[in-house]
Amino acid sequence: MKESIFKRLFKIIIITAVGAVVATIFFCSFTVKQYFLSVNMNEIKQEINTLAIKFVENGASLNGIVESDLMKSAIIQCYDKSRNEISSEYNHESFTDETINEALDPYIGTVLKGNSVKGVTKLYGVGDDVVLVGEPIKQDGKIIGAMFFIKIAYQLTSSLKGFYIVLGVSMILSLISIIIPLYIFIKRMIKPLDNMTSATIDMAKGKFSTRIEQYKEDEIGELTSAFNYLASKLQENDEQAKLLEQTRRDYIANISHELKTPVASIRAIGETLNDDIFLERIDRKKYYSMILRESMRLELLIEDMLELSRLQSGNVALEKSFVSIEEIIHQVVDEFEVRADDLDINFNASNNLKDIPMLVTNKNRIIQVLVILLDNAFKFTEAEGNVNIEVEEEEEFVRVSVCDNGHGIDKSDMPFIFDRFYKVDKAHSSIGTGIGLSIAYEIMKHLDENIYVKSEIGKGSKFIFTIKKACVLKHSI
Repeated sequence: MKESIFKRLFKIIIITAVGAVVATIFFCSFTVKQYFLSVNMNEIKQEINTLAIKFVENGASLNGIVESDLMKSAIIQCYDKSRNEISSEYNHESFTDETINEALDPYIGTVLKGNSVKGVTKLYGVGDDVVLVGEPIKQDGKIIGAMFFIKIAYQLTSSLKGFYIVLGVSMILSLISIIIPLYIFIKRMIKPLDNMTSATIDMAKGKFSTRIEQYKEDEIGELTSAFNYLASKLQENDEQAKLLEQTRRDYIANISHELKTPVASIRAIGETLNDDIFLERIDRKKYYSMILRESMRLELLIEDMLELSRLQSGNVALEKSFVSIEEIIHQVVDEFEVRADDLDINFNASNNLKDIPMLVTNKNRIIQVLVILLDNAFKFTEAEGNVNIEVEEEEEFVRVSVCDNGHGIDKSDMPFIFDRFYKVDKAHSSIGTGIGLSIAYEIMKHLDENIYVKSEIGKGSKFIFTIKKACVLKHSI
């Protein structure tokens, strides 16, 4: 199993922190030790100078003049100008006169020349570091010998043990006080990444509604925001894909339903004619008329489907020109007046058409939309009912309305009224393909105009679309 980024990051920080603490302890210990020894050696040097004076006064003997504890616990060795040992004072069982003399031999000549020797070093035959101080012995300003002080270094630094303990404990406590907040901080910082990992797995399973809570406005916050944006887009695409799939199924179902009726009728009549049953000439003519009618219905359905497909694919270019709304309305009214008389429906158009200025649109397509809307209005309006075309002038456009006082449209059907194959008649028993309003909607969309509907059950419907004025187009150019 792979180690989590939190564990790896925390491990790196712990190792770094511990390394820093160890380095700090080592550096502080070394620095303090060197400082402590330096201070002690200055003190020892003063003690040696005093002891050298007493040594001369005591007849070149150390007996009875080594008084301080610092001197008593050390090795003190004296030599004359001939490098001969003249007196010594030590109580260290590990050393002998021979060992001490061999160890000091390199330094005796230096001190007899009047130079001081001071430092922490290793002496021949002595395993541990020692503090070595050497001073010349003078009498009447002349050098008569050399005095050496030797002491094992740890004997001087043993008093620092308490300091080392305090330093170590302090650094450990400091390390703990740093690690705990770091642990909490890193845990909180990594949490969004853990959440993002879980959310990614959920999204891979198709749960595109997954979102991550955004904690801060930092880099991780921006990453979280980008992830949520991606999730929302994937959710939208998923919903659109589902809607598209449902639309495809509905489309196939509606096509099948619409094609089924004329095909079934043609087949039934064909089977009847194919039988050897004797038919009167009148019956045969009736069957042929039925075949012709159903074939025309099938042809109309196919033409409407192709027209809608062309419009929705965006392959239709609708050229605009200056047109007169009066001319369009009169042409449509002339076409539907006969039908209105046959159905006994009152059909009227606005009488203010001469006052409407020139418009910019596609004349044939506007006529097509009006024909679709009027065909719908006549279909759902009963005898003695009213169908009217109203034209209202606005500041930037003209509003054209096709009104009827037919059955009306239920509120639940309003959002789908321009969908292809959608019929208010759920049984699909009414005449028509259910594509007309979809074609009208696509035409107005391609003309960059609006089309919408207002309706109320029992009071009729009002389909409205807009056409921009010519002056508005010139002003925008």
